[in-house]
Amino acid sequence: MFKQIAVCLILSIAFGACNEQEKKENLEAIIDRKKIDAVFNKDVSKLLLDHLYVVVDSITHERLIRNNQLKNTYASLDLGLPDFAPVHNKASTCYLRGHHHYIEILGPKNSYNEPVGKSGIGFSLKNNNEHFHLGVKPKLKSPTDSFLYATETVQMPLGNHKHTWFKAFYTPSTGTALHTWYGFYNPVFLNNLQGKRHVTYSREAFLKPTYTEQKLFNGIKEIYLSCTPEDYQRVTQELRHLGCKLLEKKGNILTIAAGDITINIKPSNQVEYSRITKIICRLNDKDNSTTQLGNLTITNQGNESIWNFDELHKNNF
Repeated sequence: MFKQIAVCLILSIAFGACNEQEKKENLEAIIDRKKIDAVFNKDVSKLLLDHLYVVVDSITHERLIRNNQLKNTYASLDLGLPDFAPVHNKASTCYLRGHHHYIEILGPKNSYNEPVGKSGIGFSLKNNNEHFHLGVKPKLKSPTDSFLYATETVQMPLGNHKHTWFKAFYTPSTGTALHTWYGFYNPVFLNNLQGKRHVTYSREAFLKPTYTEQKLFNGIKEIYLSCTPEDYQRVTQELRHLGCKLLEKKGNILTIAAGDITINIKPSNQVEYSRITKIICRLNDKDNSTTQLGNLTITNQGNESIWNFDELHKNNF
């Protein structure tokens, strides 16, 4: 009897020791993973989509700014800063405002002299616990001298003074038709724009005066790109250095989690210029309707809205 008890005690102590050792090894493994994450991910700047723009042809632009149903039910449209005035029939640029993102549509006679078919995607960046200052820099997953090294500080006149809105970083790419940039935004700009203090800059705070949740458009969910090999390399490397996760790879077609949206990007030797081919947006309410605006088709399916730009590129080049 005593021998059986002794054996049980020995086995119990041995089993407990094994458990303790296993717990210790698991804890060390967790600590090691945390160290690895700290080295490679902790200091990477946080990435979020801000907005995108597309330059459309004259017919598409005219039909968009004149479409009362779009204005009344789909999204709030305005002329932009400084006072977000309502869109009129002679506008060369208009903005559709959502909760987190906005879409900028430029006509062929826009003030930036951007050609039809050209497009761009702007992201916002934040560094952990770092306030905005003019010396701010992106924190990347790995050091690079080839990407995101060029800068531009954007100022906007408000009243009698120009105020710094954001500092953008980008990769120079001569001749590209698809611009990408990544900006640190200044909360003091919001203070001067809205007349109240903001501790941090947020997309929601900027869009709050113009966004209407009673209308359909909420924000952007996915962006589809067809790129020249050079732009494909540039955009994918920018997102990789900013710690974006590769969700799927089918041949050379990549699906990337870029902050709060998904980017689907494919290379092509057939396209003359890189372009946004499609965007999928979130809607605040279910809707099933199709709106044809010249060479732009907007198809609502439940809580999603699909913008198809294929005809824009096909019919203008």
